[in-house]
Amino acid sequence: FRIGKDTVQKAKALKKAFEANGFKSAIDSPTNQQFFVLPNTVIDRLKENVSFEMWGPRGETESTVRFVTGWSTSDEDIDMLQMLIAKFD
Repeated sequence: FRIGKDTVQKAKALKKAFEANGFKSAIDSPTNQQFFVLPNTVIDRLKENVSFEMWGPRGETESTVRFVTGWSTSDEDIDMLQMLIAKFD
């Protein structure tokens, strides 16, 4: 639990940033893996700067994606992502 604590805290910050900008979680994950339903236009723009995975087939207008935090995820990484997704409001 101690080893994973930081990665889970970063994942919670990531989730908070997405939700604060109006994006919905696909599932309520208590782990370092976070799943969001995003418009495909947002996905296409995020792919230019951020690594994440498509989670299932791409829908016509929106799709589910998976973000994973790890030992190398920094506070600066989370801050940068927050700035990027704030542009989509």
